Amino acid sequence: MTVGDDDGASLGDGEWLIRDEAARTYVVGATRGVRSLVESTLGPRGMEKLVDTYDHQDEPETVVTADAGELIDAIERGDGFNHPVAALFVDSVDSIQRGLHDGGTTAVILASELVERGAALVERGVHPGSVVVGYAMASDRAGRVLDALARPLESDDRDALRRVAATSMTADLDPSLRRAYARVVADAVRGLRDASDDGWLDTDYVSVRTARGEPHRVYRGQIVRRRPGQHEASRANSLEFDWTPAVPRPVADATVAVLERGIDVEETATSLGGKRDSGVELRSASAVAEYASGRDAAIEAVADRLADLGVDVLVAQAELNGPVRSALSARGVAVVDRVHYPKSDIYRVARATGAQVVAHVDDLAPSKLGRAGRVRERRVGDEKWAYFEDCRGGVFTIVVDAGTATGLRKRERLVSDALEVAAVAAMDEQVLPGAGAPALAVARDVRHFAPSVAGREQLAVEAFADALEAVPSALARNAGSDPLDSLADLRTAHDGAGTSPAPIGFDAETGEPVDAWAAGIVEPRRIFSQAVETAVAAAERLLTIDAVVYPGVDLGAFSPRTEHD
Repeated sequence: MTVGDDDGASLGDGEWLIRDEAARTYVVGATRGVRSLVESTLGPRGMEKLVDTYDHQDEPETVVTADAGELIDAIERGDGFNHPVAALFVDSVDSIQRGLHDGGTTAVILASELVERGAALVERGVHPGSVVVGYAMASDRAGRVLDALARPLESDDRDALRRVAATSMTADLDPSLRRAYARVVADAVRGLRDASDDGWLDTDYVSVRTARGEPHRVYRGQIVRRRPGQHEASRANSLEFDWTPAVPRPVADATVAVLERGIDVEETATSLGGKRDSGVELRSASAVAEYASGRDAAIEAVADRLADLGVDVLVAQAELNGPVRSALSARGVAVVDRVHYPKSDIYRVARATGAQVVAHVDDLAPSKLGRAGRVRERRVGDEKWAYFEDCRGGVFTIVVDAGTATGLRKRERLVSDALEVAAVAAMDEQVLPGAGAPALAVARDVRHFAPSVAGREQLAVEAFADALEAVPSALARNAGSDPLDSLADLRTAHDGAGTSPAPIGFDAETGEPVDAWAAGIVEPRRIFSQAVETAVAAAERLLTIDAVVYPGVDLGAFSPRTEHD
């Protein structure tokens, strides 16, 4: 067979096209490659990966993580996946991690198993359509099993939320530290719930701050971090950074104004000709004096206006210049400027205090001001933290002690992910036992269900059950146990359980089967359910590929490019 064009010219299959078995091998190889990147991160004993990449500002960055979503994101920020099927596969499973902040590794493992086992069935003569139908039947059966296995969760049940949060964290944390982190996460989720009118918990309004020696606590309000920027990263520039607290003494019942831009009293002084440069042309000493006098008067007028409005603290995204800051300080108005990293902090302050973000200082009015129970600022490590506390708005800040400076980013991610997972549980009000118990329970039920399926779809249903058991096998392998022995023990425990489906999973601490409910290993129902749905959808998408057209490119082995020249 040839691939032709309008001129009648043609190229051989080997130059343009791979088909059938070769195409399926190509697809399976890509899914295996992606799986190899993330499989060892699964579970509380997951291992970390190091990726040389770029950050969101295109600056070189080294990421060390045991989080599948962060690992894939780091690779994509670099050169990405240089294999078209791998890129398609990652795109198919990436949404679960971005939406739920958990379950991504499970989805990748399960999808890879479904693709590989499905491809093997196709090689044996089963039509891809029959495989897809069988997987759909098994997935429907899985939903019924999870319905029977799940338990309700009250969104204000602090202990239940703590268990969910603790389950989502890795086991390399000290148990007391994990409990402390889980406690503040549960408190923040309950705070979001109490502030919500419709049951939706928007975790964008919860910030996580980590620092050495700080007590674990949840603040109702926003803590703004300010630090030297990228251009000030050198030691000399860091020393030049103004570390003096903008709010030297706590301000109680503070009136807060929020400004999106800076205060530029000279912004209208532009040249009017065809010149590109803007500014003011001053031809004499008297003109200079007159201009300076007018500028100073404008600054004083702005400061008077804010003082007359009763503003205690002005929050600005841009940096205010010295004369403006001095004029405001002289009138008792504290300035918290440079609130530009992240930019969302300016809007969190506004929501917390009830203020309205305005673009220009002239737009400020009494109705656009907010209030905070207390505002203070102090130096914390290499940052200045401005605390807007005891606010009425539904904004919260979690502060945890990271122990060491090198652990700050890792602990912040752990707590942030735990927050997302606990919020999902609170919104859905339904949880499952963890430790791989859902995968084992579904696999057992689906395997018993398979003989009732007529036709070749039965083979796909059995393959689905086998694929599910790859999840607890990976948990056992990552914990240092033999996956075959562990899987045999888990099957025996499920067969001998007094209930079906049974909440029995793999205990990473002991290497033995464990009742996950009794052990407090709990996860939101939606995470495993979504992982199954995502994996089935990805497998369906890839198993129906019977040819790969890739003109002019050598179809070599898959290898993610994680380093740069």
